[in-house]
Amino acid sequence: MIIDPTAGIGSPRPVDTGPTRTAMDDQGMGKDAFMRLLVTQLQNQDPTKPMDSREMISQLSELTSVEKLTAIGDRLAALEIATAGLANTQVASVVGRNVRADGSGVRLSETGPAGSVYNLDGSAKEVTVEVRDAAGKLVRSMSLGPQFPGSHKVTWDGLADDGSRMPPGRYEFTVSAVDGADNPLGATLDIEGVVSSISYENGYPELLIGDARVLLGDVQNIGM
Repeated sequence: MIIDPTAGIGSPRPVDTGPTRTAMDDQGMGKDAFMRLLVTQLQNQDPTKPMDSREMISQLSELTSVEKLTAIGDRLAALEIATAGLANTQVASVVGRNVRADGSGVRLSETGPAGSVYNLDGSAKEVTVEVRDAAGKLVRSMSLGPQFPGSHKVTWDGLADDGSRMPPGRYEFTVSAVDGADNPLGATLDIEGVVSSISYENGYPELLIGDARVLLGDVQNIGM
């Protein structure tokens, strides 16, 4: 008697491998969906061509890595929210307190001007404010004419000397002045006063002190 070794086995069922790896990557696949697909592959695999164990291990390793990265991302997002809330609470605590800050640093947004406050020790025949970028390059020189002693607001429209709009970012103001005899006059960009409120309209906290907007990193002293 001749025995056919394939008798009783029948034709193998077609292998349903589900979506391709590319489709899985494009659509996104969770842990449960991945496990269902893996079980389906094992149930419908060709007995004469079993699933490559190395490929299965590779897929499981990828899934584990994605799960870990997702968990880390969730924890970082929660930490960011908690940190932002704590920072906002700390910033709000300076409202009503006297603050001294360096007013030379300003931040220019996509649109609109940037400004600061300067102080003169005496009457000036001419005041000049220069604006430099982060690399120290002079981008704008503004002649403000005669000014009286005390505090003055200076506003920069965000334009360079050639009339082009400067990109958003941090810029530095410097102020110089001369008196009636063309002698140098004391001029500073220090800002001191009571914080009236906190502004977030530009996407970051700014302390409002009179007409000035002060960045947190420029605060030098916080009084009572």
